Amino acid sequence: MSLQFIFGNSGSGKSHCLYQSVIEQSIRHPEKNYLVLVPEQFTMQTQKDLCLMHPRGGIMNIDVLSFGRLAHRVFEEVGQDDRTVLDDEGKNLILRKIAGNYEDELTVLKGNLKKQGYISEVKSVISEFTQYGVDFERLDEFMDSINPDSYLYYKLKDIRKVYEGFEDYLSEKYITKEEMLDVLSDAVPRSNILKGSVVAMDGFTGFTPVQDRLLGELLKVCDKVMITVEMDEREDPFVYRHPYQLFALSKQMVASLVEIARDTKTEVEDPVYLYQKPPKRFEHNAELAFLESELFRYSGKQYRQKDEPGKDGPEEKQNGYAGAVSLHEARNPRAEAQYVAEGIRYLVREKGYRYRDIAVITADMNVYADALEKACGLFDIPVFMDHKKSILLNAFVEYLRSLLAMAEENFTYDSVFRFLRTGLCGFTDEEVDRMENYCLALGIKGYKKWQQAWVRQTSEAGEAELQELNHLRVRFVEKIQSLMFVMKQRKKTVRDVTLAVYEFISKEKMQEQLGEMEREFQEKGELALAKEYAQIYRIVLELFDKFVELLGDEQISMKEYCDLLDAGLEEAKVGVIPPSLDQVVIGDVERTRIKNIKALFFVGANDTLLPGNAGARGLLSERDREQFLSGNITLSPGPKEEAYIQKFYLYMNLTKPSEYLYLSWSKVSGDGKSLRPAYLISDVRRLFPGLRTVDEEKRTMEETELTRKTGILKVAEGVRDRRSGVDSSWKELYTWFQRDEKSRDALEEILDAGFLRREYPELGSERARQLYPDPDRVSVRWMEQFISCAYAHFLSYGLRLSDRQEYSFEAVDLGNIAHQSLERFSRKADREKMRWEEMPEELRDELIDESVEESVIDYGNTVLFSSARNEYMIARIKRLIRRSVWALTRQLEKGDFVPGGYELKFGSGKIDRIDICEDDECVYVKVTDYKTGMKSFDITALYHGLQMQLPVYLNAALDVEKRKYPDKEIIPAGIFYYRIQDPVVDRKDNDEDVEKSILKELRLDGLVNGDEKVISHLERDLTGSSLLIPVGRNKDGSLSKNSRALPGDTFRAVLKYAQEKEMKIRDEISSGEVSAAPYEMGGDTGCDYCPYRDICGFDIRIDGCGYRRLEKYSMEEAVAKMMLETERNDGGAES
Repeated sequence: MSLQFIFGNSGSGKSHCLYQSVIEQSIRHPEKNYLVLVPEQFTMQTQKDLCLMHPRGGIMNIDVLSFGRLAHRVFEEVGQDDRTVLDDEGKNLILRKIAGNYEDELTVLKGNLKKQGYISEVKSVISEFTQYGVDFERLDEFMDSINPDSYLYYKLKDIRKVYEGFEDYLSEKYITKEEMLDVLSDAVPRSNILKGSVVAMDGFTGFTPVQDRLLGELLKVCDKVMITVEMDEREDPFVYRHPYQLFALSKQMVASLVEIARDTKTEVEDPVYLYQKPPKRFEHNAELAFLESELFRYSGKQYRQKDEPGKDGPEEKQNGYAGAVSLHEARNPRAEAQYVAEGIRYLVREKGYRYRDIAVITADMNVYADALEKACGLFDIPVFMDHKKSILLNAFVEYLRSLLAMAEENFTYDSVFRFLRTGLCGFTDEEVDRMENYCLALGIKGYKKWQQAWVRQTSEAGEAELQELNHLRVRFVEKIQSLMFVMKQRKKTVRDVTLAVYEFISKEKMQEQLGEMEREFQEKGELALAKEYAQIYRIVLELFDKFVELLGDEQISMKEYCDLLDAGLEEAKVGVIPPSLDQVVIGDVERTRIKNIKALFFVGANDTLLPGNAGARGLLSERDREQFLSGNITLSPGPKEEAYIQKFYLYMNLTKPSEYLYLSWSKVSGDGKSLRPAYLISDVRRLFPGLRTVDEEKRTMEETELTRKTGILKVAEGVRDRRSGVDSSWKELYTWFQRDEKSRDALEEILDAGFLRREYPELGSERARQLYPDPDRVSVRWMEQFISCAYAHFLSYGLRLSDRQEYSFEAVDLGNIAHQSLERFSRKADREKMRWEEMPEELRDELIDESVEESVIDYGNTVLFSSARNEYMIARIKRLIRRSVWALTRQLEKGDFVPGGYELKFGSGKIDRIDICEDDECVYVKVTDYKTGMKSFDITALYHGLQMQLPVYLNAALDVEKRKYPDKEIIPAGIFYYRIQDPVVDRKDNDEDVEKSILKELRLDGLVNGDEKVISHLERDLTGSSLLIPVGRNKDGSLSKNSRALPGDTFRAVLKYAQEKEMKIRDEISSGEVSAAPYEMGGDTGCDYCPYRDICGFDIRIDGCGYRRLEKYSMEEAVAKMMLETERNDGGAES
């Protein structure tokens, strides 16, 4: 009975020495058992290594095992424990169960235990206590030694309560993975397999107290225990002072094993020291030997490059892969992954490497896994992703989660269509689309609404469509009603819900559907997905079995059941395909163990990932852990120790390659945040002062690895960016692809796309007449849309494309109801035969309330009555109308105009309001349009035809009044927008000032006829700046510079210009003009709020696409241009 250590640096050949010794002894003593213990993920590789090293090519009396497999082997032999081994999912469920029993007795944990993440934290603490041998006795002793009023005491009291309940529940039926080694320790003395055997241990960096106890038992019965230990020659392996050193883990392990050997009276043989310089792995690589010797040692030594024959030829330097150690900086994680894939390709092509000779280690698999998988796929590089694959995105898992969410959320729109869109429900995409459009239009939600017949028609769903939709609805409800019957019960247990879900998926033949999907993936060569879909049904049913077995009779709400399912599915693992003989292994710093590689790519060396989140702990804080340590209870390492442990793992990983080490980092994260290199990079730069960083963004095409796939992408990029010029390398690449038969079709597609010219042929007047049969009915909105973009006009008013009808209350609905309410109020005031100014406030408020409520009912959008938010909207509309009536009344009081018509329809539109002022010879006319948005009057937009509404309306109003007053001169007085709003103003000293501030905010916006008579009728006795119209007077009585007023003749010329512009636009629409040439003016474009921008195909990078640039003018310039064009047209007409 003896213990022997094999000490050596990384790469010194410790594993080789251990295996060689085991093989030689096993040949000499065929009757003995030789057990090689390695970490779980090493078992297959170690078996392979031993078989290849063995002279007979097979290992008869050598077993390769992990601790878990050793336990199973011994239990099989001695018939020890038949209790079920509980995994993490099971632990979570049991803790969740006992949480309910102890809820009232807890203090710190009370109220949190049903939160899923919290349960995992409690589980971690209990697992840690079990692993580190902290039983109730030791915990009680420790609790007695601390202040009973401290937060830690209360926390531990709660944890102990739950821990005790957990152990009591397990005692009869279950055993945890951590406890299994304790039971194994008790069984070791009775095992014949272990008696007199030789145990060789490799690949371990340390042991927990439970594993230490097992090793003590092994030392008692085994003939010899040998173990490899990572150690530096400059260190004394038998002296362990503190955890804050590079080889702390190794020293701690040696110290504890020597102590165990002393306790068990086991001889400690002389160690084997493998400290040759350089280590065996780096015999021919001075740079990596120096890195192994000095990394994280801070001795001040620096590597000086010697000229080594045959090394670093011009091509390596050109490709940026020069030297055994190199540093690479990429734009972001995606670009970093691209550089790695190119590097792997280069090593395989130029250096003759096999894929298995290369590994990639990342600082964070969550950040890099997808990017690396895609980049390697682009270069056809076979990879093994060494990380847990989440199953939450699996179609069947989403089907289950959405099914339960639908029941829990009572059939909200999102939950129903999340379920129907999984593709496993038996409805076609088209059927789901039709149901979705109907539900969106009418706001159908809630199980009752799905049970009732759908009777309301919409613009899309007529009688026939409604009948078909009801067939689909009935199919859906019949499918789920038996399940919903159980889900809707007030008192239901975990067993009830689980059984109902199981019966539902059985009735829906889910297993057959998943089998079909598995076959499809296999046919497409998607082996990883095929394997996932082959396992998923079994994984879910095993989870259901655990639910029923562990929590069966517990009452549960649907929300809790959904949380339970999510927690179980998050813990569930899909078995990934093991590495084939020739794959690049991609893994992370701590989990992945790699052997026998020539090149290593270390990616993600950024300060956010290294040291990363080492300081984040669970329920026990760093201070709590220090108190445990002072009480002589060891727990898992705290953040300070973690930092050194991380350095140790980095040292082990970075010294694994025998020929090349590539370190890389990103300048910017995936979400665009600036990043810096980690401490590791500055340490490496200190060791290798001559090392230059390769900026991957600055690589030329000659320095890039190209395959047919990536090369054609480069050709496409060059065609796309050709306007900025292409270099000779790209031309050469293009020529190669031009000659390549296999790429001809792909190249033609790229050229067709790259030199695409968008053409929008005219419809022609015949087709235009069919689309727009009545030119006089073309509204102002149509015309403005046409000037903004003729193609958008064609899609909107020609093809009548529109967004899906949605059951909601939008800004446009608010505008429409406000318009209708004001019109109704005006008509009611007329029926009362009262001027607005004379109306009593009570009557006015009563009429306003009636007007708003009638408008809402007439509007047909019952969404306004369906929720508290929308009822608030009705109250808001009433408030807006009250404020508007008050402001409009004030404007009428100060002038001579009276309402002359409301919502007056004419050929191409509807005028919100006409006001007239009549004297002996003349009738003055102004029009007002109500706006709920922020639109303001812009004379330049009027000139270009983008804002035609007000002048067109005034021209129509003038015609109406001419017919009414044939004997009088009709004079245009002004065009105005009134913004319907309830402004918030600053506090003032008195009510009069507040009123003035409000009126100023609600001032009419537009253009005024500047004749003195008109101004005096609009506002009597105007001095200073008007609170009613966009006009002001100077002290001498003249109009101020900021007034929006034009002399009478000029104002008429503007109206005439608008009339001519209107005719011109109508003619263009009738001619069939539909080109996509949106306007651009002063930073605004016709595409800004266009609903068709995603479907029209307009892209300024494509030939034939471009904006119509419109000039922005001052009021004087715009008016001058209008007058000039009017005169030119008059001159043309006369000639």
